[in-house]
Amino acid sequence: MNWGKKIAIVYLSFVAFMGFMVWKCLQQKDINLVSEDYYQKEIAYQDNIDQMNNTNQLSSELKFGYKPENQVVKLDFPKESVGATGEVNFYRPADAKKDFAVKLEIANVESQSIPVASLDRGLWVVKVSWKKDGKGYYKEEKMVL
Repeated sequence: MNWGKKIAIVYLSFVAFMGFMVWKCLQQKDINLVSEDYYQKEIAYQDNIDQMNNTNQLSSELKFGYKPENQVVKLDFPKESVGATGEVNFYRPADAKKDFAVKLEIANVESQSIPVASLDRGLWVVKVSWKKDGKGYYKEEKMVL
């Protein structure tokens, strides 16, 4: 076999491999983006940065804790956050259909416990955003449940 045939075989093998990869990619049915309105959220990300800076200026930080024996996620807020309103988002990177949100209830107490017994085990990103006196705060943390 001469070198011309070898080059042709290598070239045709590469083209066949690339064709197979394109075909395989087109067969995927479940393609998850980070969120449906990804681009709008990305444009408004400066608001998140400002809220994170506000959170860093608090007297103490928001503490996340997972208690496997009780299967609850406990959030301990700084004292100046009592009376705030907000939301806790549980984001599942592996499956966007399992994401959900919980309203914050820190009217009189500095902590909130969220039951997570029904959640799938694995990586979750817990995103907490709250407002008090017109000022927004935000913090997120990865947790393995």
